Amino acid sequence: MENTTDWLDTEPEGEPEKPMSRAMVSCINKLLNPYLVDTFDVDLEVRRMDPDHPLHSVKSFQEMNLPLPLLKGIYSMGFYKPSMIQERALPCLISSEYPNMIAQSQSGTGKTATLLMAMLARVDATHNFCQCLCLVPTRELAVQLVEVGRQMAVHMEGVKFCVATREPQASTDDDGYVTDQVVIGTPGTIAGWLRQMGPVRLDASCLKMFVLDEADVLLEVEGFCNIAMRAKQRLPRSCQILLFSATFEDDVIEFAHEFVPNPIEFRMKRNQLPLRNIRQYHLEFQDWVDKYNALTEIYGGFDVGQAIIFCATRKEAAWLEGRMTMDGHRVGMMSGDLDVSRREATIHEFRQGNCRVLITTNLCARGLDIPQVNLIINWNMPTDASGGADCETYLHRIGRSGRFGKGGVAVNFITSEEKYLLQELESHFDITIPLLTNEDLFEL
Repeated sequence: MENTTDWLDTEPEGEPEKPMSRAMVSCINKLLNPYLVDTFDVDLEVRRMDPDHPLHSVKSFQEMNLPLPLLKGIYSMGFYKPSMIQERALPCLISSEYPNMIAQSQSGTGKTATLLMAMLARVDATHNFCQCLCLVPTRELAVQLVEVGRQMAVHMEGVKFCVATREPQASTDDDGYVTDQVVIGTPGTIAGWLRQMGPVRLDASCLKMFVLDEADVLLEVEGFCNIAMRAKQRLPRSCQILLFSATFEDDVIEFAHEFVPNPIEFRMKRNQLPLRNIRQYHLEFQDWVDKYNALTEIYGGFDVGQAIIFCATRKEAAWLEGRMTMDGHRVGMMSGDLDVSRREATIHEFRQGNCRVLITTNLCARGLDIPQVNLIINWNMPTDASGGADCETYLHRIGRSGRFGKGGVAVNFITSEEKYLLQELESHFDITIPLLTNEDLFEL
């Protein structure tokens, strides 16, 4: 009889896999992190189009002169000290100048609370019309933001939120105009409401604040730029515009500077890259057999919360999953040939702790925020099209640990022929990646 596990005895080859889209990253992050208000601190770089605009920093919410009912709601949610972005951004946003703002905001920085506090600080509950409008890429995020906003506004009598999606939850007057003061929704629905031709209508002429959340993901929504620009044309000149984005890639920066006039910019400093919290090591091997033996030793000797193993190709990831499963390990696997439902199921199992190891490709290299991951293994070193070290992908890979200010460990598996990749990484980041010893493993 043919041995059906023969394929596990040789390491397969295949084509490298591209990262998933920003929209899919955002969707999976919502599955990984259902709580929007966990925070850690980052250093921020501040840029001002107007150098004369004052910048203030505070260390407590009391110093911000927030409305007392809002302050009570903030405390009731367990916020006692502002995060770094709240310390720097909120005093500007609620100052009498009401400046526009562009902010780089990854999960865990306190961005969600920042934008909600800023909107609620502007709301006048005695006026029943839309005063703050927020565009988000998905219905799920809109619902989550509204839920958190309602908690925060629990002591603000008369303040109402509206979910503007295909299944809207809106209060309207006799003419169909939305009477909720805070509207959070997706681009397509908001565009329809702004046209004022359907049963639900939105008057933007009295808006005080217009927010784009997850702008990098919104840019992948078909027709979003046109929708955003048409919405902007309806805004009063006094309307404050805020834009949040997890990444500041060229397309995001170009759109942000076109869309947001004279903004204050908050960006994460370069030293906030995940190298700071992550101890990096390497191991050298002759073949995949030695690699696999070392993997099992590390997994057995290291106090693993959860781990991600990065492979170069789908075939390699599937091979390693089969090998580890055959040896009794509970592992999950994510690659581009899985449909959305299977990806979500895998992420759910991983988040619940039902499997402690996620084997994947560059598909998951960028953007995912998985708080409990403390070990990254590069089964294959990332390379670029010319065969050199792909330093950016390496940075994103190891950055899957050390999230939310926590520490992490990255171990790079290299063959003798790949030593040059390690040297290129060390030179690029001006670091030394030492050989992992038994003493290191014990200390980890």
